[in-house]
Amino acid sequence: MRIQFPALVFLLACLPGSLSGQEPKPKPGDEFFGTTKVHTLHLSISPDEFDKLTPKGGAGPFGPPGGPPGFGGPSPSNSAPPQNAPDGSGHRNTFGVEFSWAQADLEFNGKALSKIGIRYKGNFTYMATATALKKSFKLDFDRFVDDQTLDGLSMVNLHCGVSDPTMTRESMSFQFFRDAGIPAPRTCFAEVTLTVPGRYERELVGVYTVTEQVNRTFLERHFGSGEGMLLKPENLMKGPEYLGTKWKDYASIYDPEGKPSDEQKQRLIKLAHTITHASDEQFASEIETCLDVDAFLKFIAANAILSNLDSYLGFGHNYYLYLVPSTNRFVFIPWDLDLSLATWPAVGTPEQLVELSLRHPHAGENKLLDRILANEGFRNRYNALVRELFEQQFRKDKLLAILEPIEAALNLPAEQEKAAVAKRNEKQAGFGFGGMQFGQSMPPRLFIDKRTESIKAQLDGTSDGYIPKAFGAFGPPGGPR
Repeated sequence: MRIQFPALVFLLACLPGSLSGQEPKPKPGDEFFGTTKVHTLHLSISPDEFDKLTPKGGAGPFGPPGGPPGFGGPSPSNSAPPQNAPDGSGHRNTFGVEFSWAQADLEFNGKALSKIGIRYKGNFTYMATATALKKSFKLDFDRFVDDQTLDGLSMVNLHCGVSDPTMTRESMSFQFFRDAGIPAPRTCFAEVTLTVPGRYERELVGVYTVTEQVNRTFLERHFGSGEGMLLKPENLMKGPEYLGTKWKDYASIYDPEGKPSDEQKQRLIKLAHTITHASDEQFASEIETCLDVDAFLKFIAANAILSNLDSYLGFGHNYYLYLVPSTNRFVFIPWDLDLSLATWPAVGTPEQLVELSLRHPHAGENKLLDRILANEGFRNRYNALVRELFEQQFRKDKLLAILEPIEAALNLPAEQEKAAVAKRNEKQAGFGFGGMQFGQSMPPRLFIDKRTESIKAQLDGTSDGYIPKAFGAFGPPGGPR
């Protein structure tokens, strides 16, 4: 068959880039992210803008130290759920601490970006680093300059790793989620230096885990569209529950990005109503119309295998909920994994959490998860996913192939950070167990060995694992809802 020239041109144009002789077009973040990449980031901030970063507010002992209110200052009667300020000027965390945006200039591997947005971030993480120079940040590249990006990215997060002296847990755990086929942020590392005229001159702050922001760019890459409703729930300790028909009662807890449509609002209310009020028969037939159940089961299985309780399994936070436009069903997206690998003392010791039960991995009651696992069909699908992830992904050779290059990449930056902290005569950041935020749970290699033994015993039926109680003596952030 003879192909005419115009038809041949059209055919070649339709072929993938590698087959048509053209390289595939890079996607946002492809150059920037990489599990073992260590970039150099320099932040320059004027003294006035640096002072704008100082947080305000805070409930009880959870505010900024030495400032009103908080440590050393008066306390409001209660805390408020985290949310962005209506005018876009900042963010209030779980404890009512208000983080304001400031302007900074950024140098990245020789490239310069001016007037980027910067603010602190974190709940317990901020408390643990409040007196240290190294805190967690959010960088918004186009907050003050329209359409300004870094490798096509509009925002990234600098996570200080105060709770993890190895600086490996978050990057390793996100890689596990991605390898399991679960949409999850990418990571890299950055050595961050800071200039504030008259205070700091290219001061080495430390090495950070840089985490991709879950936003429109992320959603388009994973789901083909960023038009769906994106939610960042907080303190849903029993999972989604029906709160009535008024959207305002959901908005304060689910913290939607932008302004959802009426149809999207009703979709969340429908999900909550099904979870809370449907009969067992209705639940089994209706839940898959508004929730991607297989994706949810894999999300739960990955969290359980990684013994990640500072998540949906524990305080009901540190995840995103996205209504996918093409399916009109919700999916769960993991977030904030620095306390994975058996590191959350509110629900158990590291020795207990490394034995976390696979059949009941959540702390206390969780209506959605309890109902899902009570259904034989869903439970069988969950058990199959656990076994598949364990046999194919949670293997020592695969996990060490992730861990060891990360350790090698961080060796020199970590030593340089220690020297800089010592030179500043700075106290070790953190509080609680072991001097860190919550201390080290157990070294990653020991976790891998012990978790492998526990999962194998549970799958063989010789162990039930550890079922965590609801929050121990610490209680959930912000108190019970």
